[in-house]
Amino acid sequence: MKKYRWGAALLAAALLVTTAFSGCSGDTTASSGGGASSQADAASTGGTESTGGDSGSDLPVWQQPFEETVKLDVVIGWDSDPSIKEGTTPETNALRTVAKDLFNIELNFLWMVPNDQYSDKLAMQLSSGEIPDILMLDSAYFYEFLDSGYLRDLTSAYDEYASDQLKSTIDYFGDAPKTYSSRDGKLYGVPALLDTSESVAGLYYRSDWLEALDMEVPTDIDGVNDMLIALAKYGPTVNGGQSTAGLGSTSTVLNTNFALAAYFQCYGSYPNKWVMRDGQLVNGFMLDETLDALKGLKYLYDNGGLAPDFATWNSDQFEQRVTSDQVAATFGTYYIAAYPLNLNKDANHEAEWAEIDLATLGGSSKAAMNQVSINHFNVVTKDAPEYAEAALMKLLSLSLSANSNSTDDKTIYNGLDLPENGASIFFLPVYMYFPTPWEQYRENIWAAYEAQDPSGLQTAVEQEWYGYMNDYLTDGNDCENLGTAWGMYKSRLSEDMGIAIGLSTKNSGNYEPAYYYGPATTTEQRVSSTLNDLAVSFIVEYIMGQKTDADWESFRQSWYDLGGTDWTNEVNEQYNSIVNPQ
Repeated sequence: MKKYRWGAALLAAALLVTTAFSGCSGDTTASSGGGASSQADAASTGGTESTGGDSGSDLPVWQQPFEETVKLDVVIGWDSDPSIKEGTTPETNALRTVAKDLFNIELNFLWMVPNDQYSDKLAMQLSSGEIPDILMLDSAYFYEFLDSGYLRDLTSAYDEYASDQLKSTIDYFGDAPKTYSSRDGKLYGVPALLDTSESVAGLYYRSDWLEALDMEVPTDIDGVNDMLIALAKYGPTVNGGQSTAGLGSTSTVLNTNFALAAYFQCYGSYPNKWVMRDGQLVNGFMLDETLDALKGLKYLYDNGGLAPDFATWNSDQFEQRVTSDQVAATFGTYYIAAYPLNLNKDANHEAEWAEIDLATLGGSSKAAMNQVSINHFNVVTKDAPEYAEAALMKLLSLSLSANSNSTDDKTIYNGLDLPENGASIFFLPVYMYFPTPWEQYRENIWAAYEAQDPSGLQTAVEQEWYGYMNDYLTDGNDCENLGTAWGMYKSRLSEDMGIAIGLSTKNSGNYEPAYYYGPATTTEQRVSSTLNDLAVSFIVEYIMGQKTDADWESFRQSWYDLGGTDWTNEVNEQYNSIVNPQ
């Protein structure tokens, strides 16, 4: 670990970090001290397939050990995980042992803190001028480090030492991930990616109640509003007289899950998204269509479709009301059937939920989907020891190989890749997500179910999902662990709900792309919280009748005057510099 003298901009970013990377339920300087181009001379991994030496010569390049120990200073935020061997910590993580014994990589933890303390601890670390050798950076950090010349060029190391699985993981998402991770044709970060289809939201609703009302599934947003009002009135007749929200929302009204952001999408408005209009990126909440969505929400509120106290619900209250049949519908992404809607199924076995694909509502309704979804960048810092680039590729390849989705031959690990033996990729200082091969898994599992023969399923994940689906489809509401089995089936394997909607949206191309992915701009760091509060206040006040159509233009002008104009300009400049560098 080396000491640096940080510039003011970088220190500002350090003090604004909010993301802890471990345990998830997002330059211009040449290498110093020996870069990737020199590593093949001293590492034991000489070629693309084998070393030709005595140790590990039959192993793929990424699994072959260094001749001399590569020691790396690292830091981590982490939380205990009941699915892993009791007592396991990052220091006792079995994958750390694998890295040392198989690859000759030694991880020296400078510090380990709980996830909720990671941001403050890292900011203090950076303000002291000290930085680990390898680490994970969110977008704001990554581009600050890149602009300040504190990152090593990973291009050669990636080409030579990254496993085929690591390369295919990034290539799976097209060209955008490398575009956002590169500068002047050189790779400076290995992006940990999430599948963009998982970001697509739909409207989940109590289909058993709609059937009891003898109503058809709505095909436009006006029909959705009428359905929500009808369901709100119906709820108390079957839940013991308890008040019922037609559309359930927490007080964080601009969130995607259990809130109202996706309701705006039904009208062609896109809160929290930067969308392209006339060749320029604009904040999706500033569109004219937002006022139409606000009118729809006020109509719901005035007619009982929204709870009178919707603006005060926290997540615990939302969960309790879903469980007790007091929420008739809510917006969310693919997984919400697995949580928290499963709680309702456990409490009331007769409860049934279905999902409306926003694209079926016609008009301006279209779901938003991120152009690229990067959780973090895995990087090597400027003065890391020699061969750190190659070591990073080996560690990232290990994190994918040890994943339960991987079909790699894992005998080399002697069981040290298993959670029950103390292995966790999230206890490593750098890691990659394994992109779930949704379509292939769904095809494999459905074929196994139809044949009632799961023997051909290759991964533990496929076997697990098959078990849940088979239990639910075989025994229905009488199956063991009903809520879990139902939720896993509906969220992952159903043909008309959960991830099926996201995949259909992605494959059809019928979505609104959210284009911008980059660092928090200078103005964003300064004003985003204020502008978000301004927007939330206007939404709530409009719904409750304290603001009117006449106030919309003054609100929009205030948003721009308080920093929105500068923020918009900076986003466009940043986007063009990343995607279309001159």
